[in-house]
Amino acid sequence: NKEISGLRILLPRANIAPKDLVNGLTKLGAKPNEVTAYITEQPSESITQAKEMLNDGQIDIITFTSSSTVTNFLNSIGHERLGVDKAKIACIGPVTAATAKEAGLSVDILAEEQTIPGLVTAIEEYYSS
Repeated sequence: NKEISGLRILLPRANIAPKDLVNGLTKLGAKPNEVTAYITEQPSESITQAKEMLNDGQIDIITFTSSSTVTNFLNSIGHERLGVDKAKIACIGPVTAATAKEAGLSVDILAEEQTIPGLVTAIEEYYSS
């Protein structure tokens, strides 16, 4: 075990990243420094197409790779969730799944390994069972 107390840690993160990591490192005596590496925002141009595809039943699976993707997607489509209920919901990890469930979605697929390849594996396993 190496001592973390006093270590200066750079955390390049999204502008909306949760504070859990920062708080945990601080409690251990480290000195985390957050830097906004990217800004998460909602695209407007593709939402119309996504709504049409969902409403027409052209989407089988909706993947979510972070809590912000859940929140931004649902905010973008508004109360028109018709096609969302027809699709399977796949989440990259338990935090994302919790956000989806809190928003009223039923999570069908949950990756064990919280990576994109892990999410792909979970989808493959869901459909091969």
